[in-house]
Amino acid sequence: MQRLFIQTEAMLYEFRKHIPTDCMTAKSIDRNDPWERVARFAKDDGFMEISERLERSKAELLEHIH
Repeated sequence: MQRLFIQTEAMLYEFRKHIPTDCMTAKSIDRNDPWERVARFAKDDGFMEISERLERSKAELLEHIH
């Protein structure tokens, strides 16, 4: 579970380096918003793959908690 969290955060960090600073996804990542919020902005900004990966990671983590 901890490994998935760390991998997802690392993925976000790397993704952030490659997107425009002024897009809502970048601002959301910079604010350290929850993954679901970042995913929503990513979807709105057209970053479908990262949005889906964040949603899958969140779902998998929630599965382990419950």
